[in-house]
Amino acid sequence: MTNFTAAWETEWLLCLRSTIVRIATALLVFVIPAGAIGAVALSRSGTTATVTTAKFAPYASGPLAETHVLVAAQVMSVALLMAGGFAMAWTFGQEVASGLAGARTGMATSRAGVALAKVLVHLTWLTGCVIAVVGLTVTASALVCAVTGVPFDDGAWSRAGLALVAGLLSAGLTIPFGWVATVTRSPLGTIGVLIGVVVVTQLVTALGGGAWFPYAAPSLWTEMGGPEAAAAVGLPHLLLAAAVMPAGAIAVVHAWRRLDDL
Repeated sequence: MTNFTAAWETEWLLCLRSTIVRIATALLVFVIPAGAIGAVALSRSGTTATVTTAKFAPYASGPLAETHVLVAAQVMSVALLMAGGFAMAWTFGQEVASGLAGARTGMATSRAGVALAKVLVHLTWLTGCVIAVVGLTVTASALVCAVTGVPFDDGAWSRAGLALVAGLLSAGLTIPFGWVATVTRSPLGTIGVLIGVVVVTQLVTALGGGAWFPYAAPSLWTEMGGPEAAAAVGLPHLLLAAAVMPAGAIAVVHAWRRLDDL
């Protein structure tokens, strides 16, 4: 337990000092709430440009606070996957590519323990980002409602719950990229796979199979594809998406355990 604690503290320190993590945190925590508030304000200002009218149309009506949080949930479900995927490419790929992972052989903490610590630190960081995004969005929305004299609708709280769950699911979906980074030994290769997954997600969704595709289900659940697409996402689809996280964690820990054989 002591050895794992040491690995946890080391990986947490590396996470805090990572430029990628710092940039991603700032973008997630501050840009998403501001973007959600701004998108709704623009859609209801009557000045939306013609080319963006259709895109902003879903935000032009409905309870104000509820819409703010829903937009944040939609953006976060995609942004978190990209930010987390980039971070996993760095966390695992850089160490394997540089040969530092091999130097862990003589350490008290096993490489499997180090990999598990990396995964848990990564999830802790993303969970904090999700909570911060939802909290700041709700707070900013309440301020906007107070300034404009619009009631803060109770539906915002249920949307906040949806945003939290969707965000946590998206965080879990980034874990398999640690396995990709390990077996490819390439941070850039991992980013390529991440982009490929995003493209495949779009294709599968367009073909109508998004609900059963783990990387599409959380976004669809936040009504990114419209209310009808969201209604098609049920508990089995969300559980399937949730299963990606433990499966990815097991895969990456196993890959690090047999790192010399890869």
